[in-house]
Amino acid sequence: MAAALGIRNHPEHPAVGLYSHAVTDQNVIHDGTVFDDDHLPSTIVGRNRHMNEVTDALAPIQDGFRAENCFLFGPSGVGKTTVAKAAVRELRQEVLEVPYAYVNCWQDYTRNAVLEQISRDLVGAALPRSASTGQLIDRITADLDGPGVVILDEVDQLRENKVLYDLHEIRGISWIGIANREVDLLADLDERVTSRISVAYRVNFDTYGEDAITEILSRRAREGLGPNAVDEDVLRRIARLSEGDARQAIAGLRVAARMASREGLSAIPGRLVEDAVADAEREVRQKTISKLNTHQRALYEVLTEEDGLIQKELYAQYEEAHEDPVTLRSLRENHLPKLEHYNLIDVEWDRGSKRYHLVGVDHTAPTPQS
Repeated sequence: MAAALGIRNHPEHPAVGLYSHAVTDQNVIHDGTVFDDDHLPSTIVGRNRHMNEVTDALAPIQDGFRAENCFLFGPSGVGKTTVAKAAVRELRQEVLEVPYAYVNCWQDYTRNAVLEQISRDLVGAALPRSASTGQLIDRITADLDGPGVVILDEVDQLRENKVLYDLHEIRGISWIGIANREVDLLADLDERVTSRISVAYRVNFDTYGEDAITEILSRRAREGLGPNAVDEDVLRRIARLSEGDARQAIAGLRVAARMASREGLSAIPGRLVEDAVADAEREVRQKTISKLNTHQRALYEVLTEEDGLIQKELYAQYEEAHEDPVTLRSLRENHLPKLEHYNLIDVEWDRGSKRYHLVGVDHTAPTPQS
C-alpha cells in the first residue's frame, strides 16, 4: 500500500516536533512548524516493519470491510503516534474519504468525551454536552458511512475503558490504540472488554538507534532550518544525548537553533549542544507535567514537597492531597508507571521497598558528620 501511495518508508518517522514558533528565530529557523508535536513528516524513518504491520491491519478497508483493531506499544518518543497517523494517511490516499477520528485520551479520558470527539470527527455530528452515552453511540452508528478508523492516543489514560467495548460494538469502526505498556492498559479491564481486544494486532516499538535519530534530525533540519545551519556531527551529538527518544532529540535541535539565533549566528555550533539538550529536557518535562491527570499531578506534587518516599508513605500523602483518591493497587498499576514512563520519576529498591524520586533531583544522601 505504501508504494502505491508514494510515501517512502525510510527507516522511520519521528512522531514528534515541539514548540511551534514559526519564523521567529529568523537567523537559523526557517519553518518552526517542522518542530511541532503534530508535524507529520512525508518520509517515515526507521519504522518500515511497524508501518507494514499497521497498514496490514487497515488493509481490509480497501475492500470495504472493517479493519483489524491494532495496539502500538512502546516508550515515549519512539514514533508510535506518527506511524499510526502515517498509516491512516496512506489509507486515505488509497481509499478517499475514509472516515477518521483522532482522540487524545489524556485530554478526553471519559467515555462520553471519547464518543463526543469521535462523533465530531468521524461523522460530523456535534451533539449537545447533555447527550447520553446511548445517544452518542446511536448517532455514530446511524451516520457512519462505510468502515472508519479511530486513533486512541494514550489509550491507557482512559478512566472509563468500557468505551473500547462500545467501539467494538459499532459496526464498521476499527481503532488503533497507542500506549506505553500492554500490562498497564489491561490492568483494569473487565472480562467483556478484554475478550473483545484480545485478538487485536500488537505492534511493539523499541527506542531508536543513534543512526535513525540522526537521520530524523537531518530531515527536520532540511525542512525547518536555513541552509548549512547545522552539520552532521552536531546532529549526531544531539541524537546521542537524546538516548533513542525522537521527541527529545527534535526538541534539542529546536532549542539549539533558538540559542544560536539569539547569539546572532547562522549555524548551530557544537558548544551549544549539551545546554540545548538539557534545556529541551526541562521543556519536555514541563509540557508532560502540564498534561498529568489529577492523580498523577497529586503524586508529583507530593514528591516535590518530599522526595524519596517509599510506596506506602507516598500513598498516604497522596490520599490526603487528593479529594477522590484511587486505591493503592490502581496507583501502583496505572499512575506510578505512567510517571516513570514519561521520565518524571525514578524508582529504586531500598531494603525490599520501592522508593520514588523525581527525575533531576539529587537524592544522594549527605555524608553523616562525625
